[in-house]
Amino acid sequence: MSSDAQIAANRANAQQSTGPTSPVGRSTSSCNAVSHGLSATSNTPFTSDTEAQNNFAQHIQKLRKDCLPEGALEEETFRRYAFATFQINRAQALELQAQDRWINEPENTTWFSQMERFIKLGALQERRADKALNELRKLQRDRFAALEVQGEIYAYGKELSFSKVLPIADLRAQDLSKTSAGLIALSLLATTEEARAIAQTKPTAT
Repeated sequence: MSSDAQIAANRANAQQSTGPTSPVGRSTSSCNAVSHGLSATSNTPFTSDTEAQNNFAQHIQKLRKDCLPEGALEEETFRRYAFATFQINRAQALELQAQDRWINEPENTTWFSQMERFIKLGALQERRADKALNELRKLQRDRFAALEVQGEIYAYGKELSFSKVLPIADLRAQDLSKTSAGLIALSLLATTEEARAIAQTKPTAT
């Protein structure tokens, strides 16, 4: 534990410290305050950067025309994909800027470290984008497969809502002879309260 004398000496030294004074030192120190926004989340992106907010909104609008998400679950997955791809572009731009600074000042290790960091952050966002896009594709594949099953349910004169994450496309792909839309529809109808009530009814003795 520090003595009272050591604490007093540390405080005195701190008052005398004014930071780096040389041009190189000040340039290096200024990099510590650079805010690249690559650590933002998709829930609260770029809260203090109006320009980035506007660019992100335009990016979402462009991708929406291609992805056409439907429903809250697809929308949430789509926004994660849009956010990750937007961050990839930002990381690449910052990487090139750091690379240019490092080429002009190859002895400055700060620029090289920044370039490496932006490369890693960009790679992280690429993995997130790939994962989100695959999830979105699966959700939409199941949605289209579910339309056929819904048609079979309507053919029975019934209406039934089922989970959006039910892997209907995977069920159909296992064995179409055993997992036709009609059979899946019957299986789903068997889970309704009406069906359970019928199954639980004991036959009357004659």
